[in-house]
Amino acid sequence: MQEVEIIGTFESEETARVVAKALNAFFTWLMEGDREGEVPDFFGDFGLTTEDYVIDEGDIDWPEAPRARVRGPKIAITAETSQTVDTLAELTEALGAFDVYQVDDEEEADD
Repeated sequence: MQEVEIIGTFESEETARVVAKALNAFFTWLMEGDREGEVPDFFGDFGLTTEDYVIDEGDIDWPEAPRARVRGPKIAITAETSQTVDTLAELTEALGAFDVYQVDDEEEADD
């Protein structure tokens, strides 16, 4: 398992803030929420059905919930995972990011 950082660029800082808030609530629910009840509507404001993005408990390899942080019009999702990188990137794009990429360790070393 490795720590990964996924960056998504949105149209504005305000949009990025709303997306990060929804993602953090979703990540917390995935880790701690009651899966027996109805899935909360975290992504309805973005025209998405949250149920379509629920990750099965057996597929979550996170020791802690991922965290989305705002950096201007970008969000950075940090997660310790080897199984859900593509899922997190796809969700970020579905929420409206027009540019989504994973930060490579080599890029960080160059900075």
